[in-house]
This record gives sequence, C-alpha cells and structure tokens, in this order.
Amino acid sequence: MLPNNTENVHADDDSFDQECPQCGKDSITTRWILDSFKYGTGDSAVTLQVDLPVRRCQACDLQFLDHEGESLRHEAVCRHLGVLSPAEVFGIRKVYGMSRAAFAEVTGLGEATLSRWENGAVIQNLANDRYLRLLSLPGVMASLKEQKTSTYVSQSDFQNRPRFRVLTDLEEHRESQRNFQLRLAS
Repeated sequence: MLPNNTENVHADDDSFDQECPQCGKDSITTRWILDSFKYGTGDSAVTLQVDLPVRRCQACDLQFLDHEGESLRHEAVCRHLGVLSPAEVFGIRKVYGMSRAAFAEVTGLGEATLSRWENGAVIQNLANDRYLRLLSLPGVMASLKEQKTSTYVSQSDFQNRPRFRVLTDLEEHRESQRNFQLRLAS
C-alpha cells in the first residue's frame, strides 16, 4: 500500500539491500516522503503525518512500502494515542532479560498478548499501557517476582479444591423437589 500523499519528498537514498517483491531484482532505491493518513472514524478521525521510506525497483518501476514503513505508521498512531510503541514494549521486557513466557508468568499478562503488542498486531489499551510503564520503574518487577514466590496460590492448589458445593443427600433433595407445589395465596 502506497502512501496517500507523496509531496514533500525529502531525500533519495542510493540503494536498499532488498529484492523487489515483483521481479526479484536487487535494484531498489528509497525516497523519503511526508505521508498524511487518517486515523479513526467519523468526527473523531484525525490526520497524522509521518516520514516514510518509499521503495522503488529500478528494474520494473514497482513502488512499495515495506515493513519499516508500516512500522513507522504504527508508531505514529501510538504517539497520537499516547501509548508505548511495539519497540518500547519489547524494550521493557528485554531490560529484564526475560523471555515472553517468564515475563507473562510474573506480570500476569498473556504471552500471546505480549507477542501481539511487541509485533504491532494490536495496540494495548490505556490500562495495560500504564501497567507496562509501571513495570519499567525501578523495583516494580522485583516486587512482582517476590510476590509471585511468596503469596500466589499454586495451580495444583486450585486443582485440589472442589469447584461446586456438593449436595450430601441427593435422593433427599430429589424427593423434596418432587413434593414441591405452588399454592395460590388466599
């Protein structure tokens, strides 16, 4: 998908080390443009602007946006919403040197959800964004790790608990149901 607005061309890079998705040749050049795009719907829609690298194949003249361009658009939306970008979400986890699974276990966030935030498939809501920001503060992760080991109930404890109240005398209960009658009030 090409940008809507291609005026304000900034500079033309000499080459880009990538093959053309159409012809397979490696004669790609890049030019940076100021792109304007709408975000949102109805009266709340806004126009955002971002510098994007438009790739062009010298061999077949195909122009395209690649992953870098799409990521820059996504980051512009995150800045507009005031939430962390995918790279910033990934950075918080990496500061602690934790895998997604370990980070999810300590924080209570879903591993798949973390993956979607880090890859830009989904933008986290404001509550989760604030939680992520708190996690980046000194001492917060250490406190969560400490709580996890000292106060959380293990999964096996939940499996050993009865889930429903059990009727002790089922036959007596059925008999009372059979004898139940509605009576009109006089």
